[in-house]
Amino acid sequence: MNVLEGNGIDAVIQAAEKKKSEQDAVGQNQFLEMLVAQLENQDPLNPQDSADFAAQLAQFSTVEQLIAMRTGVDDLVKAFKEQASGGTTASRLDPASLIGREVTVFGSQIEVGADRAPIELPLRIRDTALKADVKITDAAGTVVYKGSVLPVDDKGQALPMKPGDHTFRLDPITNKMPAGVYKVEFEATGAGEKPVTILPMVTGLVSGAVVAGDPAVRIGNRLFSLSDILEIRVASQAQAQAAGTGGSSGSSAAASGL
Repeated sequence: MNVLEGNGIDAVIQAAEKKKSEQDAVGQNQFLEMLVAQLENQDPLNPQDSADFAAQLAQFSTVEQLIAMRTGVDDLVKAFKEQASGGTTASRLDPASLIGREVTVFGSQIEVGADRAPIELPLRIRDTALKADVKITDAAGTVVYKGSVLPVDDKGQALPMKPGDHTFRLDPITNKMPAGVYKVEFEATGAGEKPVTILPMVTGLVSGAVVAGDPAVRIGNRLFSLSDILEIRVASQAQAQAAGTGGSSGSSAAASGL
């Protein structure tokens, strides 16, 4: 995440716009004050030529028009920036329209189904990690699994995790994990102990949606924000039928991370 918070940036932009508006107002006021002072202090025996006075008024009118044009352009630019910042594809999605679709999202939760099938959680990493660990906690915050996610060679020796896509595999039965939703946290470092981000991805069938407040989609018993959606696909007929009849395909897909 960027070090600068969005609210801080907005505050700076608003302060700059306010200062610019105040400067424009001061410039117009000073022009009028100078014009009035010039009329009050002109020589009564040699008054200012009416043509010069008219030219100054015309010049002032031109300046006002230029300022108004710039303000209009600034307003258009501001509106475009607001639309661009808030008009992402995710923000235009209707979560209800995704019900029955298969989606891939960035997610920090895994779900163990009733069958406790093995879990495969796709991972994406941008920088090489020399150390990478995972911690899994249950709904009560109890750590149920902790270990390395580094790849190993034929002799079982850990290898660096290179940039790209990887898969974290977990057997709930071996690790005595009952059915339920679990939180997954990854921690990795690279050369010089520099932190490396590992992004877990979850693929599953959307079985519900939240439309009030922060829109989200439901996969099994988990909720994911629309901003975390990476890909949307048409679900297979078997998946759609299972979702419509309340079958176990939805939870199995979520548990396997597929």
